[in-house]
Amino acid sequence: MKHYYQLIFMGAIEHSWLPQIKDKFFEKIDELGNDRAFFKIIERNDFKEYTDANPAFCIYMGQRTDTSFLDEDIVNKLVKDATLLLPLIDEDLSQFNQLVPEVIQKYNGLSLLGLPKDLAIEKIVSNALEAFNLLKTKRRAFVSYKRSDSSGVAIQLYEYLEQHNFDVFLDTHSIRKSESFQDELLQRMIDSDVVVLLSTENYLESEWTQKELSEANLASIGLVQIVWPEYTVIQGAQLSEVFKLEASDFINHDFRNVNAKLNEDSLLKIVQFTEALRARTLASRQDKLISTFMHYAEKSKVTATLSSHKFIELEKDGEKSVVVPAIGMPKALNCEESQTLVKSIYAEDLDKIYILYDEIHIRDIWVRHLNWLNKHLPVKTKEIGKVSEWLAV
Repeated sequence: MKHYYQLIFMGAIEHSWLPQIKDKFFEKIDELGNDRAFFKIIERNDFKEYTDANPAFCIYMGQRTDTSFLDEDIVNKLVKDATLLLPLIDEDLSQFNQLVPEVIQKYNGLSLLGLPKDLAIEKIVSNALEAFNLLKTKRRAFVSYKRSDSSGVAIQLYEYLEQHNFDVFLDTHSIRKSESFQDELLQRMIDSDVVVLLSTENYLESEWTQKELSEANLASIGLVQIVWPEYTVIQGAQLSEVFKLEASDFINHDFRNVNAKLNEDSLLKIVQFTEALRARTLASRQDKLISTFMHYAEKSKVTATLSSHKFIELEKDGEKSVVVPAIGMPKALNCEESQTLVKSIYAEDLDKIYILYDEIHIRDIWVRHLNWLNKHLPVKTKEIGKVSEWLAV
């Protein structure tokens, strides 16, 4: 399989809790309706299989050593790759720096001392699921299609992806009558993790579908091209992977009918293919946002540390803040969720909480809305294009 999620275990990997952490993780994966084949467990002996092109989350079990820290070279590489990492220790947090490599000593680690095992394992696994963005509200797909060509399959995919815990956008099902159709459609695309494009004979004859393709390219959103039999791949889709259909994928081999339907096996393969591409492109978009911020912070000599929760811990002008990178457009609900989540993780008070987003592909009307929210909510948003100026002040 080309794309997958990587759950990495380093440090004292013989710790008695690790098998139960793995079991609980895959139990949750099953509950979410994800295929276990999309997940690879990596430890030091098979670290050669690790790739920075796929989403990764590392659990590091700290341990006292006489000389150097366990797997220190690997940890240094993971930090350099902006891989999310959760340090665990079996002692009091006052001993943290004596148990983990220097490069992660500023990370927000977790002490297992005194914690009920079930509660601790649940917390660790939830951390990994958050890092992979596998919770339903964060797994967004957009179906782009030509109504007169493929309405039957579009509705099928909408229903099937929903069953597999995607939050799916389909124009006929997802826009309220009172909404501005064009504005809402394009904004929902920008908010999506992946676009499922039904490549049929007349797809590019529609102004709407051309616009959707263009916007997806500009925003670097991954495209799954589902190509009908006898038709060719649409050129010009940048982050695109192709899933070719055969007549046998359709019920009664009928693929020319607007109401044609795919068989069950083909639907499942498309869902798996969609999840695989989502894994790669979402990681790429997140890494770009985080690495750009970290570059600006280093240039401005501001202390910034990437935590295991995918937050950036920031120390600036004597204030301690947390920056939460967001893919797509932040909304009031994101602000509330971020504040609740951040405060549940950090015991000490924080001076500020920010949500970081890429404003380039977000429509002006929504940017104005975010500016209005900044005046009324304690959590503030920051545009990545203005971070350099903000940190330099």
